[in-house]
Amino acid sequence: MANVKTPAGYSVPAKYVAGLTGAERTKRLKQLDEMRKKGRKLGPLAGDKTVKGKTKKTPESPYTKAYRRRFGKDK
Repeated sequence: MANVKTPAGYSVPAKYVAGLTGAERTKRLKQLDEMRKKGRKLGPLAGDKTVKGKTKKTPESPYTKAYRRRFGKDK
């Protein structure tokens, strides 16, 4: 897996910034640096929302899919 360097020099997985434009990419990398410095999540990062302001839908993990196949959606 390829890594990307943040402005402070830390490596993060390339998938953290995949599909982002140049400005969103640099802003997200700066936010990741700040999160590392403070030691906690700071809320939604740059690029987490759609143009209309809604949170982007993330794909389900294979574990969630297997759970729902086994036990149903309502649980």
